[in-house]
Amino acid sequence: MKNAHLRFGWLTYVKSTEKTTTSIKLRLDRFIGEVLPDPPRQAKAHLISVIGGDTQIAAISAAISLGDRFMVEGPRVQPIRVCLERNAQYFKGSVQLPGRKKPLRHLVGLSEELANTNVSASSGRTLLGSSNSRFMWASLAHIHGIPGVPEWDDWFAGELNSHKAIVQGLGIGCHPVLVKGEKEQFLDWLSWGVESEAIRFPAETGSIHWPSLSLQDLFLSAS
Repeated sequence: MKNAHLRFGWLTYVKSTEKTTTSIKLRLDRFIGEVLPDPPRQAKAHLISVIGGDTQIAAISAAISLGDRFMVEGPRVQPIRVCLERNAQYFKGSVQLPGRKKPLRHLVGLSEELANTNVSASSGRTLLGSSNSRFMWASLAHIHGIPGVPEWDDWFAGELNSHKAIVQGLGIGCHPVLVKGEKEQFLDWLSWGVESEAIRFPAETGSIHWPSLSLQDLFLSAS
């Protein structure tokens, strides 16, 4: 964790009224975004995770409720305007640091699409917080109810790449991807894979145990 702050980004929020202008700049430890084709240099934010004081976090939560835009920048992400858009959710917490009397405040904001897996299952697009092949396969199998075994992860990732079904997202502290495709399409790939013997069912019958993969594993591998 030494020099972890160097991997952080910044979130800037500016609010102007007739009498005053409020400017807030917070450390951004996680960000997932999707570049919009029009207008340029703007993106749809799907996850923001910021740390700050009481007043700053209160202002950001209010801005999310109002659908206001922020400026985001960080490692591998040039300054870009983002918005969580309507029906976004946010959650607040505290971070107690050694030697500090008052805890820092922590806020996580989620877009409606990221917070609701039912949206992904019916829209033909699935936003994932990591490009790890095991995570992508396990997530898509769970969201769409696809039968399979963990050992098919590399083969399935290869199919996603060959069909150009993966779009790289904007990420700070992670490597997000947008996967395009529906359940029927994925099942067709699996059917072809089994028929061609590119993938095989286990020789023995019984329960299939998927290995655990925590958010900590994904975020640490992206750092």
